[in-house]
Amino acid sequence: MPYTTAGNYGVGWVAAGLASPRPRRVAATVWGTLAVNYGIKQLVRRERPVLDEAIPLITIPRSSSFPSSHAAMSTAAAVVLTQLRPAMAPAWWTAAALMCASRVYVRAHHASDVVGGVVVGAGCGAAALALASAAG
Repeated sequence: MPYTTAGNYGVGWVAAGLASPRPRRVAATVWGTLAVNYGIKQLVRRERPVLDEAIPLITIPRSSSFPSSHAAMSTAAAVVLTQLRPAMAPAWWTAAALMCASRVYVRAHHASDVVGGVVVGAGCGAAALALASAAG
C-alpha cells in the first residue's frame, strides 16, 4: 500500500507542491492542517477500527482515529493546489479522493473519520486561501 503510506505526514502533497508556483504555501497548508487535525484527535480520542482476525495492510497508527489526517491534508492540498494550478484540478482531486478511500480500504479509519478529515481539510484549505489573499 505505498500510496496510502506516501500520505504520511503529508510528504506526498508537499512534494506535489514543488510543481506549483508557491511550494511554501502548499507545505504550510499541509502541515498546518496536520497540526489542526492532531489537536482535534486529542479532543476526540476515537478508537481505530477493530481488525478482528484480518491482517492489517499497513502498520496501523497509534493515534486517535478521528478525523483522518490523510484525508484532511489531502483535501487541504487539493484546495490550494487547485487555486495555484487550476488546469491540474482533476489530478489533485482524484489523488485526494484516492487517498481518502485508501484509508478505509487499509482499515486505518472508519468512513466517518475520512468524512471528518475532508471537512477539516476543506476548512483549512479555505483558510489558507483567505490568508494568502489577505496577504496580497
